[in-house]
Amino acid sequence: MRGLQLCGTWKPRRGYTPTQREIEDKRALCGKNIWYAPKIEVTELPTPEPADDEVLMEVGACGICGSDTCFLDTDEEGYLDYVGHTRLPVIFGHEFSGRVVAAGKRVTRFKEGDLVTAETMNWCGKCMPCRKGMFNQCENLEEIGFSLNGGFGQYLTAKEKYCLDINQFKEVYGSEEKALEAGALIEPTAVAYNGMFIRSGGFLPGSYVAVFGAGPIGLSAVQLAKAAGAAKVIVFEYSAPRLELAAKVGATDLCSLAHIASQGGTPADAMRELTDGKGVHMAVECTAFCNKNIPYIQQALAVGGKVVQIGHHAGRTEMFGQYFQKSGSALYGSNGSSGHGIWENVIRLIASGRIDPGKLVEKCFTLDEAAEGLREAKNGTGGKYLITPNR
Repeated sequence: MRGLQLCGTWKPRRGYTPTQREIEDKRALCGKNIWYAPKIEVTELPTPEPADDEVLMEVGACGICGSDTCFLDTDEEGYLDYVGHTRLPVIFGHEFSGRVVAAGKRVTRFKEGDLVTAETMNWCGKCMPCRKGMFNQCENLEEIGFSLNGGFGQYLTAKEKYCLDINQFKEVYGSEEKALEAGALIEPTAVAYNGMFIRSGGFLPGSYVAVFGAGPIGLSAVQLAKAAGAAKVIVFEYSAPRLELAAKVGATDLCSLAHIASQGGTPADAMRELTDGKGVHMAVECTAFCNKNIPYIQQALAVGGKVVQIGHHAGRTEMFGQYFQKSGSALYGSNGSSGHGIWENVIRLIASGRIDPGKLVEKCFTLDEAAEGLREAKNGTGGKYLITPNR
């Protein structure tokens, strides 16, 4: 089989001491601390054989995430410019769906020909975070596309316990091809769902919700907020095409950050104005610039408001505790999407037509066009770019 592989040299950065787990199996809990001189290339590998508790799927489509585009670059010292968990070499890509072509002898829920997807975050179920139900904080976490081979290859294996049936998407989208494309967008939608409804506990219908960033996760948050009964879904974004796409998927108010700045205003001013001074009940931060957005968000929270931090930023963010204390508000950190029935609920929302991630698909690339696809996605206008390894 062929796949897009990320390689790098194990070379802990000066001043960084790897943990015992990192040393034992040559992984990095924060990629930029360890992987030097990374490179990506399409390579030939043996087609994997499913273990007794695994399915082998032929990948139909795999979404390009902002995390994946980080693999294109290095920092000034030549290290991988990615702050997450990685074990190299690895076929990356973690937003995928596919068709079952073989199943291990202990697999009972899936058969050849089924359309499936799988949770990216593979939790152990034994450590204390797992026993608390915090699967995405698993101490023994493995991640498809980061520490296990992922969806930018023609085939991948996944344990049955993490797999989900998406056969019903064929009826919703009218073809297997389109069903698999939509299936590749379950993961970013589930990431937004986890932050909005599991980590932070959600909001009451009729609430005001602000979304910062209209990339795929932000656009997923818009659709989820609308489906959950938000009275207003206010989107903040620099890109005009992304704002147009936000309107297409349900945003009620579009705020150009460039225009706000040119008028001498701030996002806090806009949130207060659009909510008649009451502030937002939930702000979903989905960018790599929370250091710029949180200082404004904290000024415009409704009483009991919630800030959901989903976007990743490696620097520090200035916060003023009095804002949170006086409004009785809280900030919730969110990472991943596993457990709690999240994926099942997202699949049901798609199947019922309450949300439609298929609207976000911008363009598909073959495996040979994958590097081009990564570059376009990095500079994209908000829609979702997919790699289809078997087309």
